Amino acid sequence: MRTRLNDVLSHLKSENITLAKGDYLFDQGDQVVSFHYVTSGKIKLTRNTIEGSQALIYVALSGETLAEASLFFDQYHCSAVADLESEIVAYRKSTLLAHLEQHPAAMKDFLKLFAGQVRDLRAINEIKNIRAAKERILAFIRHAMNEHQELYLEMSLKDVAYQIGLAHETFYRELKKLEQAKLLIRHDGYIKLL
Repeated sequence: MRTRLNDVLSHLKSENITLAKGDYLFDQGDQVVSFHYVTSGKIKLTRNTIEGSQALIYVALSGETLAEASLFFDQYHCSAVADLESEIVAYRKSTLLAHLEQHPAAMKDFLKLFAGQVRDLRAINEIKNIRAAKERILAFIRHAMNEHQELYLEMSLKDVAYQIGLAHETFYRELKKLEQAKLLIRHDGYIKLL
């Protein structure tokens, strides 16, 4: 996603933000000033409930945007806090929206990014419903691989495990079994189905 986002937003100035674990990027109710992209780390999005507790609504990992709907609202509907040290790229909301209004091709590309995110989230939700860990892992690889049955990971294996709803120990163990059964080969950040 990073390359595609850079293609769409390459003309815009951006700000790099470094967050330590526990730092807030923004708080629920803050004025929306920027659109954010996670280059590394993990950002939890939480919402204050009517009962006064906090509900986890999403975890944005490296390579993902967050709180996208906020582009069209004045205030953030959630809070964003770093779950570990994170690097963020921020684009000013007003500049981004003006650029998209003036450049229909960029607007179309931006909409494609969001449509792809929606598609991927729906696929991940389907994958999470697969009971067997082995089948869940294979379904994820098949969904994310290219036409050569290769998958180049933009996130850590631990983040992949989290994304598909497996304990990372279970994920590593099942991945090793798949390798031993010669169903896939794996190197740093690379998986190929055989």
